[in-house]
Amino acid sequence: MALENFLMAEKPTYEELEQRISDLESELLKYKGGISEDFKSVADQMLVGVYQYDLLSRKFTLLNKRCYEFFRFEEGGKEVVTTKSVLLHIHPKYRDKVRNASAESLAPGSDGGEVEYCLLREDGSERWMQDIWIVVRDNSGRPVAIQGMVRDDTERKQAEEALRESEEKYRRLVENALVGVYQVEKAGKFIMANKKMAEMFGYDSPESLISSVDSIANLYVRPEARTAIMQEIDAKGSVYGKTVELRKKDGEKFWIKYHTRALMEEEKTIYEGLMEDITESKRAEEERKKLEDQLHRAQKMESLGLMAGGIAHDLNNILSGIVSYPELILMDLPEDSPLREPIETIKESGMRAADVVSDLLTIARGVATGKEILNLNTIVTEYLGSAEHQKLEKTHSFIDFKFELDSDLLNLSGSSIHINKTLMNLVANAGEAIEEGGIVTISTANQYLDKALKGYENVRLGEYAVLRISDDGSGISPQDLERIFEPFYTKKVLGRSGTGLGLAVVWNTLQDHEGYINVKTSKKGTTFELYFPATRDDVADEKGTVPVDDYLGNGEKILVVDDEETQREIACGILTKLGYTAEAVSSGEEAVEYLKEQSVDLVVLDMIMPKGINGCETYERIIKIHPGQKAIIASGYAETPDVKKAQRLGAGKYIKKPYTVGKIGVAVKAELEK
Repeated sequence: MALENFLMAEKPTYEELEQRISDLESELLKYKGGISEDFKSVADQMLVGVYQYDLLSRKFTLLNKRCYEFFRFEEGGKEVVTTKSVLLHIHPKYRDKVRNASAESLAPGSDGGEVEYCLLREDGSERWMQDIWIVVRDNSGRPVAIQGMVRDDTERKQAEEALRESEEKYRRLVENALVGVYQVEKAGKFIMANKKMAEMFGYDSPESLISSVDSIANLYVRPEARTAIMQEIDAKGSVYGKTVELRKKDGEKFWIKYHTRALMEEEKTIYEGLMEDITESKRAEEERKKLEDQLHRAQKMESLGLMAGGIAHDLNNILSGIVSYPELILMDLPEDSPLREPIETIKESGMRAADVVSDLLTIARGVATGKEILNLNTIVTEYLGSAEHQKLEKTHSFIDFKFELDSDLLNLSGSSIHINKTLMNLVANAGEAIEEGGIVTISTANQYLDKALKGYENVRLGEYAVLRISDDGSGISPQDLERIFEPFYTKKVLGRSGTGLGLAVVWNTLQDHEGYINVKTSKKGTTFELYFPATRDDVADEKGTVPVDDYLGNGEKILVVDDEETQREIACGILTKLGYTAEAVSSGEEAVEYLKEQSVDLVVLDMIMPKGINGCETYERIIKIHPGQKAIIASGYAETPDVKKAQRLGAGKYIKKPYTVGKIGVAVKAELEK
């Protein structure tokens, strides 16, 4: 309510003062008479407070019931309502505001005023009031009365405060959100973005993002992805959980998941939504899938390996007769016998079959890989002169084979047999990849690895001898690339050599040599890079074929221990032919019992004998009877931990079945001469 602030001019004369009082009394009577009882009755029914204040008498000439209720005055009571009593109900921090508003409204030229203030109730509650008034002036322009209305604005004020708090809460929520929040125009220009949104794209602030990016479309790695998404939003009104690859300010790519909807504002379509950086989770998911795939492949390879190993063991025992008996026969045939050629063919066929078995054993990771210091250049050169390469050149006469060998190539420690087979497989595959004329390049080089190769989490840093086989064929499809190292997976032409084991052998050979494979492929061709750990050791002098006379026996007694009857017969036949006295038993238990009664110069010991104790346990029991007993190990499977253990106990060389006369002869002679 307006307060008295009636400022007098200079002090008037007595006559002037008397006249002025008379005039004011007339004006007062005029306004008092203007408020009828009917108006007061109507005013009492109003939902707002209505009042009139006489500036001359400094009294309220009208207060309706609502005013009494608002200010908690007792209507008709003894208390006289004054501006002072009204001020006492106003919250102390708003009283000066009310006084100032009242004073300003009484200034010359003012028609009235309004002010918002808070009433403080005795119970501590607060009510917000909106007070609006006009100033009544006399003919000379002097204010004589104030007429006004006061309204309880608490609910509106509370609603505004709730809205303000809600907006502030929303603002804080958006500003501090852990996901990007944004609005863009249809053309893609940012309208709004929060702090997280700016951070995601590498900007210091939302303002920087908004001013720097002309269109959100420019942030997409593949613009067509946004086009497809916009079409879906226009059709459905929104999209949820979409993943897309975007680009940061510095060009770095990252993945996001976002939810977006379209809405109309001021007759314009805008898009608003949320973006979440899922790069790490996507990488984790890809890594999980990769590990699952690796586990699946490992399990499959393990199953195939177990199967291959079992088959290989049995096949080697079967092939022993095909390989060894022809040798024994040839030893008795004259050089001009017409039977020599077919018998040699039988032997060679057996050896080729043994090579396939060797591949199976390589896949099973159970093959005995005797290693020596060698050089890849030597292996490549020997391959060039091999029958296999000559046959390949004949069947692929439209291919030009090129060789680029590093003259300073470092040596490596490995199995020449398996590396040669690896080279042969890869060159054959390269030839199959070219249909109408092309080039296959075989090269060697030194390379120092200081970081992981593609597909490997870690590699051993250091020097490597690298073998590369490249072709300019049509490349390998992504689907085939995932499976090329699986056993029995082949794309070779029907009728040409190809068991589906070639690349599986390559893979496992590199594993056995602690090396790595890197495959580069495109529509212009494929390159296989094989990394073998290099060594500074020198290659040993080559040994030629040992003459038979060098490994003939002199009646030494040898005990053959093998659970396969055919193997016992073959071994005894060869040893007898070489001049030894050979005896045989069918189990480890029999060997132990035999040696309790007799002694022998050497034991030829099979390692895997399922029906009883194995070769290692047999040897352990034998050396308790005959300490230092000489022995060699012959097996159709692998150089297993049991083989290693037996050798640590004193057993000698390991030879793999099927063995030739020369192999077993040299091994026996070497062990006897220790």
